[in-house]
Amino acid sequence: MQLSEVNKVLNELYIKKIDEHEIIEMAKKNNQSVEACIQNLKFALLDLKYTKEKIDSIITENSYDVVLQETRIKNFGEHGEVFSKYLCTSNLTKINEIPTSDLALVTGFGPTNSPTAGTLSMIFRMLELQKKLNIYTHVIISDLGAYNSRQKPLEELIYNGKQFKNFILNLGFDITNGEIRTHNDYDHSRVFSIASSCLSIKDFVTNDEATAEMYKKLNLSGNDFSTMVDQTYTVSDIILPLIRDGKRGVIVSAGLEEHYYPKLSQIVMERLNKKAGLENSGVVGAIYGKLINGFFPYVKMSKSIPVSSINIGDSEEEIKRKIMDCDERNEAVVLQMIELASDWSAEKIHNAKVAFLNDTNKWRKVKQEYCDFFIKIKQIWEKSKPEFGTLHDELFF
Repeated sequence: MQLSEVNKVLNELYIKKIDEHEIIEMAKKNNQSVEACIQNLKFALLDLKYTKEKIDSIITENSYDVVLQETRIKNFGEHGEVFSKYLCTSNLTKINEIPTSDLALVTGFGPTNSPTAGTLSMIFRMLELQKKLNIYTHVIISDLGAYNSRQKPLEELIYNGKQFKNFILNLGFDITNGEIRTHNDYDHSRVFSIASSCLSIKDFVTNDEATAEMYKKLNLSGNDFSTMVDQTYTVSDIILPLIRDGKRGVIVSAGLEEHYYPKLSQIVMERLNKKAGLENSGVVGAIYGKLINGFFPYVKMSKSIPVSSINIGDSEEEIKRKIMDCDERNEAVVLQMIELASDWSAEKIHNAKVAFLNDTNKWRKVKQEYCDFFIKIKQIWEKSKPEFGTLHDELFF
């Protein structure tokens, strides 16, 4: 496979071309042959091109509202917080008409590995929304879901799930105004059984994740049936507050590549209420966060693709290397991390942008401060390690 094929795709994406020296260094870093590296690079770039095009089309085809400077979620966003961290919304006008006491915020995390910077960005955004909106928040750690959709041992997923729960609590989740649960949950199982009665194979075929093809190519996905089980799990997570708690609306916080989950959830609620003869199906709204790009050439930081991400499970030396000595192509990714995967003030983030654009020395100092912050979060993760019994006892507690 020729390097020229890779550069053709790079040119179409308006990305700087790659030369032989860079590809050789990339192959060494990834412990690959040059030929294998070129092949993987071409595939990843084609996926990047496809995903960018698909994400743009998702907004247009579904008439999602692009976030503007004046966008508000209830009373949140008057200082540009929504504009700076979110890309677009769905059903937000309807959500804003419902009293906060009748709403629930829903988000979830797959415990396939320790959190990436992308996962951290979603956690920090969720914590901010819970506090600023004073909204009851459902956080789902999808251990059994991930067992169906990813090639990971069950014991590892359950252990990671418990550590995720402790970690989110240690970062400041308000347990008096929310809940953190896994898929090993009676209420979830009940809702799953109800939701599955309203879904067909066609529903899953016509609604797919923008990055699904990449996971299949890399042999990271479960089989077709188990993947549909996981997708139904997620739909059940979203509609649980509507069915169990009698909420009138749900706000889903997610990445746009996962937009089909709120979409399917609204479909399920409409079908359920038609079967039950009810008039009000509940509103499923969504706020889609801005994406932290993966390290070149990946679409996003994925726990399942270690070379695409910086992960708080990495060693301190690895974290320092990825932040402080990243390739030129990835400097902008570090800035995205500062913007979205930190608890820094708006002013501090603005100063980081100015340094990135104008002053190499100041930018390196900013990166050092962020590196220290990231390592501090890593230490909180490590202190969140749970007690763990036998697999049987953890499943059937």
